[in-house]
Amino acid sequence: MAEVPALRRSIAILRHLASSNRPISAGALVRALEIPRSSAYELLTVLEELGLVVRTETGYVLGAGVHELGSSYLRTNPLQRLAQPIVRQLADDTAATAQLAVIRGWETVYVLKEQSLKSVAVITATGVRMPSYLTATGRAILAHLPKSEVLAMFQSESGFVTRTGQGPTTVKALNAILAQDRRAGWAIEHGEVTPGISTIAAPVYDVLSRPIAAIGLSLADEALNEDTDTEPLVDKVLAAAAEVTAKLR
Repeated sequence: MAEVPALRRSIAILRHLASSNRPISAGALVRALEIPRSSAYELLTVLEELGLVVRTETGYVLGAGVHELGSSYLRTNPLQRLAQPIVRQLADDTAATAQLAVIRGWETVYVLKEQSLKSVAVITATGVRMPSYLTATGRAILAHLPKSEVLAMFQSESGFVTRTGQGPTTVKALNAILAQDRRAGWAIEHGEVTPGISTIAAPVYDVLSRPIAAIGLSLADEALNEDTDTEPLVDKVLAAAAEVTAKLR
């Protein structure tokens, strides 16, 4: 077996950071992984330059580049092929627009879109990118990622953009929404991407129980107002996401 110490140590650092929800100091990495201190700092510097780790006040966390690599892997696996008939069926069963989305960097990217003849028009064509903190699909994924990864994605954002004047404008506000979505097991947004359109979304997990995508269902606001029983729709979205998850395992 070829010996490439720097590569092995770099991967060990990334795996160790991935196992924690909190920043880890360089000193703690040196002790845990038994890496020479000088080598650890050199590797962390390179990993930071590549966007694979981010340095915070209390240590290092995984960078957005790690999720980008995960999304690249996702694009080469059978996810879209396996999910397409399920997303299609969801759209038909609800007379709405259904989507499959992933996160690339800090953006939601729609990789599948299916709509019934009666569904409303939404801005979710395949390949469209949106800020993940505005979309229900993005939040459904973010809510179940390690908090350190979410921090790495957005800590450099000086201000969040909005499309309709609604949605979180700070990391603190986003974290409050994600905490609620995490408890519920699904996410919802009302008119933050398209005025008059609401979306329900649930995460899809890989074999390691990591959220790698989300299924969303978009309807006119009147179909998801306070007087509407949303439970049947939520159940359909959760069931579709669970079916895709099962096919990936």
